[in-house]
Amino acid sequence: IVVWGGGLYSWFDPQSLIRAVALLAARRPETRLVFLGTKHPGVEPMGIVKESIELAEQLGVLGREVIFNEGWIPYEERQNHLSEADAGVSTHHVHIETEFSFRTRILDYLWAGLPMVVTEGDSFADLVAAEGLGVVVPAEDPEALAAGLERVLYDEDFAAAARERIARVRERFVWERALAPLLE
Repeated sequence: IVVWGGGLYSWFDPQSLIRAVALLAARRPETRLVFLGTKHPGVEPMGIVKESIELAEQLGVLGREVIFNEGWIPYEERQNHLSEADAGVSTHHVHIETEFSFRTRILDYLWAGLPMVVTEGDSFADLVAAEGLGVVVPAEDPEALAAGLERVLYDEDFAAAARERIARVRERFVWERALAPLLE
């Protein structure tokens, strides 16, 4: 189970990911991708939500290999979904937003100890690559995404080693450490 933690917005690239899951599921039919939230409370869904659902339907993976939670997971229930997942994913387009982003979904993956597949180009991708927390792939490349997903999901040695490194790295992001410079 691969989890997409958070909403679907136009600067993300869920469509390459859906294509990648369809490719991987042809070899590994037990593969599942779950989008935790499509309708953020109080915000109208962007067109990318509808487009992504339509693409999953066209590829024949909607509701089976690719699952969209139609609502929004309440905060107090997020850990249940994260703890059931085997990997986390975050894909985006090459965009100025990417360079300056700080994706809190990655913090969730670190907390849950999830090996990740992420698109290159932001500070968390640099961290994933430098610390061996998963796989970093080029933007808009379904084949590379499929290969990365296969590695974090089905290469047990790779995933176990990534989880060990995540356990160390996530300590850098606990509140006490993150807030220390502000408190100082």
